[in-house]
Amino acid sequence: MIAWLESLPTLAAGFLIVGGFVLSTLVMGYLVAAYTSREIREEHNDRAGFILAVIGVVYAVLLAFVAIGTWERFNLAEARSYEEAQALATVYRDAESFPHPEKLQAMLQAYVRSVIDVEWPRMRRGERAAAANELLEAADRYVRHLPVTSAGAADVQAQMLAAMNTALGDRETRLTIDFIGINSIMWSVLAAGAYITVAFTYLFGFERRVMQQLMIGGLSLMIGLVLFLVVGLDYPFRGSIAVGPDAFRTLLEYWHVNPG
Repeated sequence: MIAWLESLPTLAAGFLIVGGFVLSTLVMGYLVAAYTSREIREEHNDRAGFILAVIGVVYAVLLAFVAIGTWERFNLAEARSYEEAQALATVYRDAESFPHPEKLQAMLQAYVRSVIDVEWPRMRRGERAAAANELLEAADRYVRHLPVTSAGAADVQAQMLAAMNTALGDRETRLTIDFIGINSIMWSVLAAGAYITVAFTYLFGFERRVMQQLMIGGLSLMIGLVLFLVVGLDYPFRGSIAVGPDAFRTLLEYWHVNPG
C-alpha cells in the first residue's frame, strides 16, 4: 500500500492521504455524534481533556521523531550523492598525473552515464543495477595498478585511492538508504495513533457541531499533512519527492561530456 502511494504523482498521493484521512475522521465524528448524546460528553470534558493531553503528547512525539528521521535520511541520501560525485571528480582530475589518463577517465564517464541512464530509473523502482557497480569496481582496480615511478606519483595514487574508497562507500550508503524505510509495524502504529488521537477529540461536548467539525477537521488536516510528508520522504530515491541524479549530471558537464 505504501509503495503504491509513493509511486503516485505528488498531488494524487497528497489528495489520497490527506483528503482520505480528513474525510474518514469527519465520518467518524458523525458516527460518534449519532450514538452518544452531547450532554453526556459535556459532563466528562474535564477528565477527557486530561487524557487527550497525554495521548496528544505521546503521538506528537512519535510523529515528530519519525518525520525528523525520514527527513534526515532524505538529506543524507542527497549529501552522499554529491560526495560520491565529488570523489569521482578528484579521481578524474588526478588521472592527468599518469600516462594515458583517457582510459581511466573513459571508465569514470561510463560509470556516471550508467548511474544516470540505468541505475537511477531502477532505484526509483526499488531495484539495484549491478552493471554500474561493476564499472566502479573496475575503475578502482585500474587505479590500484597505476604505474608509480616516483614519490610524487605515489602520493597522487594514494589520494586517488582514498577518493575511490570514498566513492565506493558513498555508493553503498546511497543504495542501502534506498532500501531502508519505515517498516509495516511502525506504519500501523502511526495510522492507529492518528485515528485514536482524532477520535478522542469527538468525546468532547460542543454546543455547535459545525465548530467541532472545523476544529477537529483542522487537527486531522495537520496530522494528514505530516503523514503525507513522511510517506513522500520515506524512500529518498522513489516517488515524486525524490533525490535526482543532478550531482552526476553536473559532473558530466564539468568534464565537458555530453550526458546523452
